This record gives sequence, structure tokens and C-alpha cells, in this order.
Amino acid sequence: MQFVRYEAEGRSARLGLLENDLIHDLEASSGGRADGGDMKAFLRLGKGAVDEIAAAARRTVGFPAGSSRLLAPIANPGKLLAVAGGYYSHPGEKLGPDAIPMLFGKLTDDIHGPGDPITIWKKSPGVIDEIEVAIVIGVEGKDIPREKAMDHVLGYTICNDVSGRELAVPAPGRRDKEMDGFLDWLNGKWMDGFAILGPAIVTKDEAGDLGDVRITSRVSGEVRVDGTTKNVNIPWDELIAFTSSLFTLRVGDIITTGMPHGVGDERFLKAGDVVEGEIERLGVLRNPVVAER
Repeated sequence: MQFVRYEAEGRSARLGLLENDLIHDLEASSGGRADGGDMKAFLRLGKGAVDEIAAAARRTVGFPAGSSRLLAPIANPGKLLAVAGGYYSHPGEKLGPDAIPMLFGKLTDDIHGPGDPITIWKKSPGVIDEIEVAIVIGVEGKDIPREKAMDHVLGYTICNDVSGRELAVPAPGRRDKEMDGFLDWLNGKWMDGFAILGPAIVTKDEAGDLGDVRITSRVSGEVRVDGTTKNVNIPWDELIAFTSSLFTLRVGDIITTGMPHGVGDERFLKAGDVVEGEIERLGVLRNPVVAER
């Protein structure tokens, strides 16, 4: 199944089931259990209720997906966690046995979706896109054993982990500290609109095994990244297990898994570009680039 949030006919956000380019309204088939366009609340109903509502929606007449505007499939994740070093450049270039995943958080109060702009902020003129598989948690858990980790996964979506690589921080008089570079890197991850999700949440049973699927990033038609999930540095079950050792993973939480290395030199986005992030079986996430006014 593919779950979406959408706007149509001037109405506020609603939940839908996407099949064969048709959207079937989940709210109308839910008996009030899928109201308000709140995907997290819908998923918290549990697998039985979600499957029941989806089956009822499937029996209704759908409408063309192109006649509506798709939104971020989940707008209010409690946690949006990302991992640095999720991929390696060359075969065998994995983390050592004593290394742990390097996690950081993305802000969740300004989640963007398909078609929303990527803003080149004056404070961060050097911006890049990072197209990643995002894991959507469907079953709450803490200290999850690695062998049970994938049982807690509902499905997947695409995340553009937009990153400000250059921060125009005030240099005169700034104290030089050892951690400055790392903290500037983190600050560049947290700017408004730098977490983009979509176009749909593809359930685990429909997505199948994503162990070797293609990840492509195109900027205004030019391929910047062309890689595969086969080159992951940190297996996803290990990532989930480790993350759950730090804090409880709840329904609707998201863990992004990193991006394969790019083709050639890393180049910054510029106003007027269009970023297309495509992941096999998960769709295409498309966003224009604008400059801060």
C-alpha cells in the first residue's frame, strides 16, 4: 500500500490510499478514524484498523492523483533522525567493529513535501540536496533486538536531507573552538524547510526488499548522484536497534539512512534549479530551489 496526504478542491489536508495513479480517500472510509489529515494518528490505530480502512477505501471510486497536490506524507513525526556516514565510497570501506552510528536530529516543526521550495538562506549560501531512504516506524519499541528490528518498520518514504554546507557565521571576534566545524555542520542541517518527505509512505510489504535499489539525484536534469542501497555502511536493522537503545521509537518516527556518494564534485544548488530525488519503488520527490528574499 501507498499512503499519501493531499489537498484537493480547496479542502484542507486529507489522507489517501494511492493505487495505479488514483487516490482513494481514507477519511471518507474511516468512520471518523482518519480525520484531519494526521497520518501519525492514523498509523497509531494499529495494523488491523489501518488495513480495514484501506480495504474500505479501495472499494471506493478514486480520482486521478494529478488533480490534487501531494503533501509530506507525515507532517508531524515525533522524531526525524538521520545518520552520518550511512554509505561508503568503495567496497569494504565499512565502519570498524568498535564504531557506533553517528546520529543527529532534523527539526520536525517545518516538514516540507513534494513541490515545496528549497530555500537558499542568506545565512547558508552553500546548500546541497541529499536523497535518502527514510524508514517509517510502525510499532513502538525500546531496546529492540537487531533480529526483531525490521518487525517495527511500517514502510518507507523518501527524505531530502537538505544541508547547508557553508554557514555565513560572523567571523570577526568569533572564538575559535575545536568543535566549531562540527557544530556549523549540524546547524546547517536544521534550517527552515531542510527536511523534505514524500511523495508517499510505501508499506514494507509493497516495497519489498530494498537491499539493492537505485538512488538517483538529478538537479535540473543533470545526474548528481547515481548509487544503490547495496553500498550501505550501516545495515538498517542494526541502525534501528542502536537507535532504540538510546530512546523509545514511536509510531510515525522516521530514521533516514544516508545517501550514496555523488558523481564528480559536490556542487551547490542555485535559485531556479529543480531537484528530483528518485528511489526505485518509492517514487520521485521533486522540489524547486529559490533564494531567500
